[in-house]
Amino acid sequence: MRRLDCPGYSQLSRRLKSASVRQLIERINQHLRQRLPRSTQKLCDGKPLLVGGFSKDSDSAWGVLPGDGWGRGYKVHVLCDESCGAVDAFAVTALDRGEPTVMRRLVLGTRNLDLQGNTLRGDSNYDSNRLYRAVAQRGGRLIAPRKKPFTGIGHHPQHPDRLRAISELEGVPNPREALRQHARHRVRVEQGLALLTNLPFGLAPLPNFVRRQQRVQRWVLAKITLYHLYLSLRHQQKLAA
Repeated sequence: MRRLDCPGYSQLSRRLKSASVRQLIERINQHLRQRLPRSTQKLCDGKPLLVGGFSKDSDSAWGVLPGDGWGRGYKVHVLCDESCGAVDAFAVTALDRGEPTVMRRLVLGTRNLDLQGNTLRGDSNYDSNRLYRAVAQRGGRLIAPRKKPFTGIGHHPQHPDRLRAISELEGVPNPREALRQHARHRVRVEQGLALLTNLPFGLAPLPNFVRRQQRVQRWVLAKITLYHLYLSLRHQQKLAA
């Protein structure tokens, strides 16, 4: 049997830095995403990617971890589809970047992202007038509960979609049930991130050689591409059954 000539690590590393290879991986990822179902319900969330506290990675930063104090590293921000958990768009930033700011840039800056007629659901971290405005500009609608529900809204101008979300989540006959229904939708993004991180080829803790933001970005893109390949194969098996 003829032995295949595979590139060495240094040669592969050089190729991955080239724009043509990055564009090829992005096209493969987009092709795999197009093979998966789509729905009108979208979800957004973030996941920390930590490095050591004494790392010399100058692109990483200290940030607050949910329920775990402080950590240093990066965060991957994802916008997922509720029907299958596929990632429609993502961004990698330092851990200290605000989630609504990053998601607003992701919504406005992703060219192939289609939010027309879709509902984007986030947790209370995404309750931002600027994000409500950005999602509306792309034809979608954001729903995010407030950090302090059932309180006043102040005297600043509010985006109509934010007022509508407050009315639906807090002003209906049973507002607590509305908040629970919203949380049930949000479970899908938690499940998707859990699957993405628990697969053998998934988004595990950053290896020691994955440092600096551009390399982390390429590493995350490769993991999401493999994740979409897994979802695509599983979807084909369901259709054939």
